[in-house]
Amino acid sequence: MWTILIIYLLILSIYLSIKLKFKNYKINLKELLKKDKTSLFLTLGTKIGVGSIIGTCSSILIGGFSSVLWIIIFSLLFTSIIYYESYYGNKYKKINNNEYVGGPYFILRYGLNKKTLSIFSLILLIIVYSFLFQMIQFNTISYVLINNINISKIIIILITIFILFITINMSIKDVLNIMNKIVPYMCLIFIIVCLFLIIKNINYFNINIFLKDFTSLKSVLSGLLIGIKRSIFMNETLIGTTSTSSASDKNDVNTSIKYQILSTYFISIIITILITCLLIIYLNISSINTSDYNLVMINLFNNLSGKFGSYFLLIIYILFGFTTVLSGFYIGKSNIEYLTNNRIILFIFKLLFIISCILGILFKSDFIWKYLDIFNFIMIIINSYSIIFLVMKYDRKWLGYCFKKCLGKWRLP
Repeated sequence: MWTILIIYLLILSIYLSIKLKFKNYKINLKELLKKDKTSLFLTLGTKIGVGSIIGTCSSILIGGFSSVLWIIIFSLLFTSIIYYESYYGNKYKKINNNEYVGGPYFILRYGLNKKTLSIFSLILLIIVYSFLFQMIQFNTISYVLINNINISKIIIILITIFILFITINMSIKDVLNIMNKIVPYMCLIFIIVCLFLIIKNINYFNINIFLKDFTSLKSVLSGLLIGIKRSIFMNETLIGTTSTSSASDKNDVNTSIKYQILSTYFISIIITILITCLLIIYLNISSINTSDYNLVMINLFNNLSGKFGSYFLLIIYILFGFTTVLSGFYIGKSNIEYLTNNRIILFIFKLLFIISCILGILFKSDFIWKYLDIFNFIMIIINSYSIIFLVMKYDRKWLGYCFKKCLGKWRLP
C-alpha cells in the first residue's frame, strides 16, 4: 500500500517541481525574517513533535544511515507539493472572528466545489491531527516520564486533564500568540543543546560507523523506502497541516509559501543531521540491544550527558508535545467555529480532544500507529486529488483548446 503511494508521490513531486521550474527551493531568509512569522511558528509547532526525534532515530536503526540521505533528498523534492498545498491553502482561506482560517476543507469546498468530500476531509483531518496525533504525543511523553521520574500513570492523567482544561478554553488568538512565544525558543534550545553534546563528545564521533553502514547494499535498499516514508511523516505531506498553517498567514502568498518550505528545511535537514550525529557518537560508545526507540533516545541523552541529558529530553518532549497539542486544538476548533456556532458541537469536540489525549497515555503506541497509518493514507489521497485537479485546471483547458484546434484542422471539407 505505502509502496504504491510513495511511487505516486514521487511522480507527482517531480512533475510539480518541473512545472515550478524548481523555484520551490529558493528562499530569501533575510527578507523572510523581517515579516510576521505566525504561520512559520504554527507550522513548526504542528510538525515538530516527538515523532521528529524518535522517527529519525527509528529510521536510522531500521533502515541504516542511508535513510538519512533519502529523508533529506525526498523532503527537498516534496517541497514542490508543499508549495502548492501552501498556495491553495492561502488562496482559499476565509476570515472568521478577525482571524484567517483555511485548510483541506476550504480547498475542496471553494476551489473544487466538492461539498460532501470537503466535509469528509475535515472530519478526517480532525480525527488524524486533533485526535490520533495527540495520542502519539501523550503516549511518548508519558513513557519518558515513567522511565525517567518513575511517576504513575494516574498522576500523569490528572496533570494532563488540568493542562487540557486550560488549553480548551483558549481562543484562537491566544493559541497563536503562545505558539509565537514558545516555538522559536524551543527550536533554538534544542539546536544549542544538541550541538553542545556533539562538541562535548566529538572524540567519540567516528565517521566510519556512518560510512560503513551507509555504503552497504542492505542499508541503501531498506533505507530508501523507510527514508521516503519518514520524510512524508516529518513534513506531514498532504496531511492538511501545511494548507491550514499557510491560511493563518497575514503576509502575501509568496511569503506564506516560503515559510512552509523553510520549516521543511529545518525539520528535515537540521533536526535529522543533529540526531544522526548524536547516534553516531552513541553507537561508538554503546551498543543498542532494544527495539524500543523511546528507550534508545533516553539512553542516548543519558549516556552523553548524564541526568542533564535525560531531563533535557523530557523537557523537549513536553515542549514539542505541548505545541503539537496546541496546534491540534487550533486546527479542530478554527474549522468547527467557521462552520457552526453550535456550542454543543464545539463541546463534543473539546470532550473528544481530552479523551483522545488520555487514551494516548493508556494505549500502546503500536495500536495508535496502526490506525494513524490508515487514516494518513486516505488523507494523502484526498488532498493530492484536490492539488492535482487545481494545478492541472489550466493544463486541461489548454489541452482541450489544442484538441479542438487539431480536430477543426483535420475535419474533412
